[in-house]
Amino acid sequence: MSIALFEDSHWQNFEPISLTKATFDIKVGAKSFFEEHKLTPEILLTREYLACVTAERHPNCKVNPSSISSDTVFVNGLMHPGAISPDRLFKLNHTFAITTNSSNRRLLLARLNDKDIEYLQDCVTAGKSIDVKKLKVEKLTNLEDQDTQGILSEPWDIISVLENSLATQVSTMKNEMQLGQEIAVTGNNIVALGRNASVEVGTVLDVRYGGIYIGPGAHVAASRIVGPAYIDGMAQVKQFTIIEASYIGYNCRIGGEVEHSVISDHTNKAHAGFIGHSYIGEWVNIGAMTTTSDLKMTYGNIKMSSGKNKKIDTGQNKLGSFFADMVKTSIGTLIYSGRRIGVSSHLHGLVAQDVPSFTIYGTSIGARNVELQINSIIETQRKMMRRRNQMMTKAYEQMIKDLFSITAPDRKRTGVRRGKFAL
Repeated sequence: MSIALFEDSHWQNFEPISLTKATFDIKVGAKSFFEEHKLTPEILLTREYLACVTAERHPNCKVNPSSISSDTVFVNGLMHPGAISPDRLFKLNHTFAITTNSSNRRLLLARLNDKDIEYLQDCVTAGKSIDVKKLKVEKLTNLEDQDTQGILSEPWDIISVLENSLATQVSTMKNEMQLGQEIAVTGNNIVALGRNASVEVGTVLDVRYGGIYIGPGAHVAASRIVGPAYIDGMAQVKQFTIIEASYIGYNCRIGGEVEHSVISDHTNKAHAGFIGHSYIGEWVNIGAMTTTSDLKMTYGNIKMSSGKNKKIDTGQNKLGSFFADMVKTSIGTLIYSGRRIGVSSHLHGLVAQDVPSFTIYGTSIGARNVELQINSIIETQRKMMRRRNQMMTKAYEQMIKDLFSITAPDRKRTGVRRGKFAL
């Protein structure tokens, strides 16, 4: 028996951070749900245009294979592995489907016959909804609401579970280095260092509310870090930085203040400015003094866009913004709470609206919002990757090209034009 992770149509709720990666590869704390599985999934089902880059992320997995055994257990990629018991599932030898107890009966787990496997694959690769009623299963079990708390439905779910996720993830990390006695530690939770990690004198590690992990080769200059916090390998934390209840990704450069946020791999935020209750994608460059708002003046709940011209109450009174991969912000950029910032967009001035992918945004400084040129997008990304000693693969380049075409209607709908950006 093997495990197959699949995407459901909720990937659309997570736009734009889900546009460049499968939902099971989105970091929830320091790890994705793929990484949280104790039994490594053998098969991955994702949207067709993401198949090649997903295969590069997971070279030991089969991505969108042409055939799948009926002995496979399908697991929703937005469900935490802790919500299931593999031992119990593997004892079941009949077809079944487990869904949420809502009207749309969202598919969580299943073992299917050959025809239903083909139907599931077709839905996933096309990015379409899965109609559970079409599955010819022998057993259908609805989970009660209290049993589905490990299911992510909206992007702000990542922020609401962030602190608990980090606390659990940090608690499992092994200490491979001795922390210098001159480093101030407050509290009794774990402080763990990976091999060749270093922490400068003058740093304060506050572990009263959760542990702190500093990964292999990471360097922390004199700063304040409040747990639970996870600083991944090769990250550089600049002098006088404040990090609280956050994940700092692999090979990042971090300065200023980061609170209750996910900063994904290879992202650069080396200067002053505030990122709060936000999700920042991979390969993002945050200009000096860029700041995200995460609290309304009225202390009310923050609303976010969902679908065409629709706003949803997130139920959160502290929520920042969601940056897709490859975003760039200029100096002094200010971003209102609850914004969705599209793939490879360039931001200037005050950002009070969602920004479509591949857009140069300058409304607040008197500029017309224009579409980036595809050749410029690719060349800029190549340059940034070279700065981190990486090369762009053909699969990654093709993904950018495909996504540029896929997101074109969004730019047209919001009035983004072709042309040269000018003040």
